Amino acid sequence: MLTYKQNITNLPTYNDGFFRLFEIKQTDDTYPIEYLKNTGKDIWFEELSITDRLKFEAEERKKNITYKLRIPQTKEITSLCVAKIGDTYHKVFNAYHFTNSDGYKQTDLTLELYSRVKLEEDINDKN
Repeated sequence: MLTYKQNITNLPTYNDGFFRLFEIKQTDDTYPIEYLKNTGKDIWFEELSITDRLKFEAEERKKNITYKLRIPQTKEITSLCVAKIGDTYHKVFNAYHFTNSDGYKQTDLTLELYSRVKLEEDINDKN
């Protein structure tokens, strides 16, 4: 009797949702205005739980941590990026790039609420 060994790999799944990626930019004026530039990139994510330790550390720093996400590794994401999930904007508080135990490159993002939303189109309309 022949037996077959199934080759099952642990592919990462990112099916909890997606976000639109924005970059934080500034105008060249004497008094620069901070605005968001749409990168046009939608990135699918897996939502992770926010640990009590992370909540406690964030509260001590007066940060409002809203999400902890895992995405395929994207090194262009830094603390000068904003993720729009639904109708709400979240600034990247921390981005951790790593290779998981199965050899897949991933990025963990910690997000905080971002309330100073001015889009590039809004800035251009005023000029």
